Amino acid sequence: MLIGTYQLLKTGNAAHKDTADDNQELTSADAQRVGRIYVCDVAPGADNSELAIVERQRIETSAIFDIKWSYNQVNGRELVGVACADGKVHIYSAEDSSEDSYLSPVCVSESESTRMCCSLDWSNRLAEDSNPEIVASMSDGTVQLLKLSDSSIETIHEWHAHDAEAWIASFDYWNTSTVYSGGDDARFKGWDTRMDLSSPVFNSRRHQAGVCSIHSNFHRQFMLATGSYDETVMIWDTRNMRVPVTEYNVGGGVWRLKWHPEEPTQLLVGAMYNGFHILDVAVDGLKPLECAPLPVREAGRAAVTVTKGTSFMKHESIAYGADWRQSCDDPSAGWMVGTCSFYDHLVHLWRRPNISS
Repeated sequence: MLIGTYQLLKTGNAAHKDTADDNQELTSADAQRVGRIYVCDVAPGADNSELAIVERQRIETSAIFDIKWSYNQVNGRELVGVACADGKVHIYSAEDSSEDSYLSPVCVSESESTRMCCSLDWSNRLAEDSNPEIVASMSDGTVQLLKLSDSSIETIHEWHAHDAEAWIASFDYWNTSTVYSGGDDARFKGWDTRMDLSSPVFNSRRHQAGVCSIHSNFHRQFMLATGSYDETVMIWDTRNMRVPVTEYNVGGGVWRLKWHPEEPTQLLVGAMYNGFHILDVAVDGLKPLECAPLPVREAGRAAVTVTKGTSFMKHESIAYGADWRQSCDDPSAGWMVGTCSFYDHLVHLWRRPNISS
């Protein structure tokens, strides 16, 4: 398991001002943003009733906004991408050959030092690729499309996508020439990277505040989830982006969305000031575990129903990072979930009960 951290160290005049610890408006002259990657094992606790997080390695970095494993091996290597406050995407390779040195650096993207890298995504969710693409979003509103080759990473395209921070950029895993982006300008946009990137394919204003999370459902083609500071999760049919298929209010700003690794209906939500939740996104005509395209009904839209399943409310600060374990280690105990929060510096591991129970 990898854990990424973000800490703002105020310097100069800012050190004497009562400003928020995560104030993004502080300049590099007023603050230093530092981070760390923790490489950890998950092991049974002393009494086997709880899980223990055991540190194996730590790497000092710039502050970390996002961290994602490559979905498939790249030329036989397990790679991970890290989006950092230095404006760059850092790529590391994982090798289990040493007890205390698991990750080693591979390459770093080029970027302007005056901006921060807010998110990244890999293009190889559904197929292996020896030269996968990575999309990254920046604090100055730009989006970068990068290509990885051997031990280097190059910028293919870079374009102005938003008039404020571009909090999130993500691939459509079923058609990776399509990229989605969301920004603090409350816009959710789609881009075709084969075409002129001076204007988007669509520009949605359905969300009422900054769009922070976007995730393509890799089990069900044409299904997409978005989340915003407006506390709403929207489910979209990518064949018709005028309006969402349905929406659901989770009671807190939506910073992170993650579809389940194996179960198509399960959506993990980091809801900032209202904890973490798992939504069940059911589609009329599809069984819960059925991996199939989103159907089209007579009215031209699939019937989708969203209900809240499990909630986890033990964090006492802003609920940010969240992810599923990528395989089930103990079916009888339930699926493992990892969540983290900001000011209290906490990481929790917990289990979602099996669907049948």
